[in-house]
Amino acid sequence: MAQWFHRNPFKATTAVNFLLTTGGNPETCKFCGELKLTRKRLLELLVDPNQASSTIEELYKIYLALLSGFLFEVDEKEKINESPSKLRHCFLFKWTHTLLGNVPQSVQDAVYEAASISVNIAVWHMKHAAMIAAKDEVSVEQAKEIHSELKLAASIFKFVEDIFLPKFIGKPLSGSDFDSRVLKAYLNQCIAEAQEGKLTFARAVELKHNPNLISAIANENSKRFLTAFTSLDNSKAASQWKTYLKLKSTIYLAYAYCFLGENLLSQDKCGEAIKALQESKKYHSEALIWCNEYSKIKHASSKIKPESHLFFRRLSFIINLSLDKCERENSLIYHQRIPNEVPVLDSQCNFGIVSPEQLSYPEQSSLWTPSFYATFPCKNIKREELTISVCIKVELITYYGMKNLNVENMPMNDKEWISKYYLITYYSKKVIE
Repeated sequence: MAQWFHRNPFKATTAVNFLLTTGGNPETCKFCGELKLTRKRLLELLVDPNQASSTIEELYKIYLALLSGFLFEVDEKEKINESPSKLRHCFLFKWTHTLLGNVPQSVQDAVYEAASISVNIAVWHMKHAAMIAAKDEVSVEQAKEIHSELKLAASIFKFVEDIFLPKFIGKPLSGSDFDSRVLKAYLNQCIAEAQEGKLTFARAVELKHNPNLISAIANENSKRFLTAFTSLDNSKAASQWKTYLKLKSTIYLAYAYCFLGENLLSQDKCGEAIKALQESKKYHSEALIWCNEYSKIKHASSKIKPESHLFFRRLSFIINLSLDKCERENSLIYHQRIPNEVPVLDSQCNFGIVSPEQLSYPEQSSLWTPSFYATFPCKNIKREELTISVCIKVELITYYGMKNLNVENMPMNDKEWISKYYLITYYSKKVIE
């Protein structure tokens, strides 16, 4: 295994028939049928991380192009504009969230659908990169693909944050995939993982680049993983994900101090080098604790033993080798005092930094013309009518139970809220209206 990554599950969804509630002419019905089949085909391909990335991306863009008329108003120029479509709230979409279990959130909003499918596409690119990285030997071309996949995943998460989130009606559900903290965690994780591959950090180590450069890249990666971890600090549902992020952050901090020590030794600062390497050894021991914690948590990845991974074992070897060398040279040649303060890491890294690309919504399908758009029978729904229904309170499910929900026993404010809006579909197929 060349690299090791933690992956969360896909978002689950139900089939959408795109049936028009008030009829429609043959052209609109045919279009909705094509939209349904495109969605179905895309979801079928996503379960297989071995699919070609180009195939997934092409179908994803086709689906968004077909869906565009349900998100944005179609004008005479037949291009995407920012005005919301009158068709935006025609269909109900049900999606789970990667951290909130198997209870779906139902939202009658095409923006919610576009954002949800986009998150799944980004997760697929993460899984595709992990699949390639899991091979015993990774070629330079495969390393480039891993790098590109993770960078594209980061770009899609940024796309969801910038394009779709501002259009949401109401605040996203806490802990959901559209919680800004969760999106930032995904974004920073993808960037950090892209930077640790054979094109950046691993390559710098293998080619024995300047140890100060390697230390700076490792420190940058550590901060990225730590930022992702901090974003999820209050999330109880992300225990193994958080452990993975903290583990990676700690390992890279150990790498940063290790190569800082080598750089200080090259400058004849042997005492400071020993202190840096002692700090590296301390963080390596702390990372081992996080490795054990990761393996204890019940999850699909529980069988993975990070401490036995080459990435982890190699660090132990480098630290011990460098520390032994420094202590030997200091006793024979330098005779320098080991300082009490830990040497400062380089906080600026000018090489090997990954930045997500600025993505834009695909061009509208040529089928969306003003005349075709006008033939759809759906009416626009006032924003205030949807505000509460979009902000679904999943905690009600936990409190009242999924199958035996008794509306009469609810507090009056919850009872009124549920009776007025279509909110949650339970596994028992009971729909509260």
